[in-house]
Amino acid sequence: MITVGEMQISGMLTMLVLSVMLVMGVPSRSRQGSFAKARWMMAAGTGLIALQFLLQHSFGFREMGVTQAVLCNLLFFTPASLLCGMAVLFVQRQGHVSRKEWLGVSGICALSAILLIGVTLLDDTPFQEESMALRTAEYVSSMLYVLMQSFIFTMQYKSYKQLELAVGEYYDRERRDLFGWMGMSMKAMTLLAFIVPLVIFMQGAPLVLFSIGFFFAISYSTISLYTYGVSKDVERVEEAEASEELRVKSEEFATEITQTRPHDPAITEAVDQWIESGHYREHNLTLGIVARQMAVPQKQLQEWLRQSEYRKLAGLVTTLRIKEAQRVLVEHRDWSVESVADYCGFNDRKYFHQVFQQYTGTTPAKYQANN
Repeated sequence: MITVGEMQISGMLTMLVLSVMLVMGVPSRSRQGSFAKARWMMAAGTGLIALQFLLQHSFGFREMGVTQAVLCNLLFFTPASLLCGMAVLFVQRQGHVSRKEWLGVSGICALSAILLIGVTLLDDTPFQEESMALRTAEYVSSMLYVLMQSFIFTMQYKSYKQLELAVGEYYDRERRDLFGWMGMSMKAMTLLAFIVPLVIFMQGAPLVLFSIGFFFAISYSTISLYTYGVSKDVERVEEAEASEELRVKSEEFATEITQTRPHDPAITEAVDQWIESGHYREHNLTLGIVARQMAVPQKQLQEWLRQSEYRKLAGLVTTLRIKEAQRVLVEHRDWSVESVADYCGFNDRKYFHQVFQQYTGTTPAKYQANN
C-alpha cells in the first residue's frame, strides 16, 4: 500500500516534471500564439499542485488532521484546476476568452479562497486541532470547486462542439484524432470535480485512488496539450477554423440544414465536372482544395454541401470513394485491399475497412467474393 508520504513525494515530482516540460521543452515554433499562453497557464497549474504536495509533506498537514490537509488541498487544487481547465479552453478558442468568462471562474475561485482563509483566521479553535467551523467552510468550498469546474466544462463543451463542426466540414474524413484529447481532458477533470466532496475528507484507500485519478487527469491534459502544441495538428485545426463561414454555432448550423436539393445550377455543374475528373480519389482533400479545383467560392460550395444529402465534404467524398472501391473490387480482383484503398483515396486499410462496412454492410473481401 502506498503511504501518504510516498504519494506526496511522487505527486510533487510528477507535477514538477510536467511544469519543467511545459516551460523548457517547447520548440521555438510553438512559443507564439494562443498555445504559448496556454502552456504557461498549464505550467502554473501543475506548479501549484507541486507546491501543495511540498507543503503537505513538509508541515505534515495530513498527519495533523483531516481539516488541515483539506484546507491545503482546496487552497491549491482549486486555482490549479482553474488554470489547467482554462488552458485547454484557451487552445480550443485560439485565445478568445472573454473578460466576463475569466471573471466568472476567477470570482468563484477567489470566493473559495477568501472563505477558507477567513474562517481559518477568525476561528477560535487552534489550527492544530479539528475545527467544525473550518470543516463546514471546506464543504462549502468543495461545492464552489464543483461549480467552478462545471462552469469551465460548459465553456469547453460548447467550444469543443464548434471545433468539431468546423473540422468536420473542412476535411475529407472525420478528424477527431486532431483534437480528441480535449474531450477526454474536460470529461476527466469534471468527473473528478464531482467526486471531490465525497472523498476529500476520507483517508486511506479512497483518498489514494482519488489522488491517482487526479494525477492521471492532470498529467494526461498536460502531456496532450504539450503534444498538440508542438505537432502539426494545431495548424490543421486552425486552418479549418480560419474561414469565417466555418465559425458557426452548432444550433445555427442545425437550422440552416434543409431537406431540399441544392438549387444553384452553377455549383451543381461544377460538382458534376469535379466528380467526372476523379479528383475525389486524391488523398487529404480539404474544403479549400476542392473549392479551388472546382473554381467556385468556398462559402458557396459549403452551403451547397450543407443543403445536399451529403451534408459536408466528407460525406460527398466518402460516398464517391466507396462507389469507386466497389467498382474496382469487382473489376480488378488481382489488386490487394491496400491497393484498392490507396487508389480510391483512403489513407489506410483499417479506415477503409471501417468506412466500407459502414456504407455497404459488408467487408471489402466479402463484397468482392459475392460480386
